[in-house]
Amino acid sequence: MTILPNIEEAMEDARNGTLSPYWQNDLYHECRQKLSDEEQQALSELKRILSETPQWSSEEELRHDVENIGGRVRFCHFWDEHYSMVQLTEDRNGKYSPAYVLDTETTPDVRKAAALQAQKELADCMQAWGVSLLETPVPEQVKYDFLAEAASHLIQVLNDPEHITG
Repeated sequence: MTILPNIEEAMEDARNGTLSPYWQNDLYHECRQKLSDEEQQALSELKRILSETPQWSSEEELRHDVENIGGRVRFCHFWDEHYSMVQLTEDRNGKYSPAYVLDTETTPDVRKAAALQAQKELADCMQAWGVSLLETPVPEQVKYDFLAEAASHLIQVLNDPEHITG
């Protein structure tokens, strides 16, 4: 299976300055397999483009994408040093969606530290929003009607970082 189309798509985004660190890490994660000469050449070209063209941050990319469809980012944290992210977005209909990935290739201690960091930052946001953490477990859903439900679910998930895949 070739990953050349993914590298070519990444090159186009990089030329436009829109290949965020999160997606760079994702692509490099894919490139761990043995690459063909053509894939190696394309990856070298991508690295050259990245070295010459400033790219936007993962947060800027997320905000752009969500705002483009009429929503907004309520919370996000991306780690550049590993393939992990936590986010909470609101769509144009006022529904909330949590999303999270913790890199399974890091050590359990790194995963726990990432989850704790995200929990603390999210708890600070909840306090600023005037939203309380719900005491009862919040079942996993794609979208939530209330910010308190979505944020509480996200914090509850981060309590068990070893079961978050990515």
